[in-house]
Amino acid sequence: MEPGRIAEFLKDCGEPEFRVRQILRALCAGVSSYDEITTLPRALRKRLSDSLPMLSFKVERALSTSNGSSHKAVLRLTDGQMIETVLMSPKPGLWSVCVSSQVGCALKCNFCATGLMGFKRNLSAEEITDQVLWWRQFLRGSASGASGTVSAQSVRSRARGGEISNVVYMGMGEPMLNFEAVKKSIERLCDPGLFGFGRRSIAVSTAGVVPGIARFSKECPQVHLALSLHSANNILRTQLMPINKAYPIEDLVKSLRRYFARNKRKVFLEYVLLDGENDQLRHVQELVRFIHRVGPVHLLHVNLIIWNPTRTPHHSSERLVAAQFKRYLFDHGIHVTIRKNLGQEINGACGQLVIPE
Repeated sequence: MEPGRIAEFLKDCGEPEFRVRQILRALCAGVSSYDEITTLPRALRKRLSDSLPMLSFKVERALSTSNGSSHKAVLRLTDGQMIETVLMSPKPGLWSVCVSSQVGCALKCNFCATGLMGFKRNLSAEEITDQVLWWRQFLRGSASGASGTVSAQSVRSRARGGEISNVVYMGMGEPMLNFEAVKKSIERLCDPGLFGFGRRSIAVSTAGVVPGIARFSKECPQVHLALSLHSANNILRTQLMPINKAYPIEDLVKSLRRYFARNKRKVFLEYVLLDGENDQLRHVQELVRFIHRVGPVHLLHVNLIIWNPTRTPHHSSERLVAAQFKRYLFDHGIHVTIRKNLGQEINGACGQLVIPE
């Protein structure tokens, strides 16, 4: 759904300007066909259906967990490239959409499945927001894919309904390396005449692209920032995340200090727990020192993530180890949670998104 393209099409059809608002409101509400927009003349609905696709992709397949708490869609873009997007329910009736911002990823974090793909291309703002649009259709029970409706299991679980409460840029790709499209997509998601999300219901994750964090603090001040840290030790972090060579721990500390000087907004530190690699006492002590170097401590929240299996040579930390790691942080005055591993059953959890060759 590209608002400018819709406006241009209607102008060429000789339609009045208010038709644009009619169509955009209906699309963002989750209709899946122009025929559902009964305020439009029938002839215009047919013309739109024949000439203007609603979405910038087709759904290859959709998968659902057995308890219906998570769903994953594999999307084929118009140039044949493919991405994945995930819908998760952290609480009954509330849903979070995890959107991708790139096809693949160039950063090659060695525990993340997406890094196995390499980088293909950036997504457009339309391709990003259309992921949210399709999940709204899905929750209304009207979504369809390239060859018809999604799986019967998905149809049953969709009946739970609910609303999308949050959008997180934590799918495929590094959002800060596609900043313009990400920013434009956020503006559309937050436009009251379009999707109508509040800025504080959106979170953007970065692996630590310092120039992107600087722009983000100025141009997206009310949107949540999440930093994928995974180690507060330069040697280990570089092994896990090659981007640390360009933006080491010292640069991240300075970047976050500048961020807090401009915005008094909470920042989330994402920390994947890898068995025996970054989950020992010395590692949590390094993390505590990092947090106290950054400050203010009350504005930093650590999300611990027990690693979700991928085709990489790592192992998940034991639950007891994760609990001990969490307790140490808590005892040192740091806000911390162990995040639910939603979607693992369908390879839709954090770090598992990948399109195999």
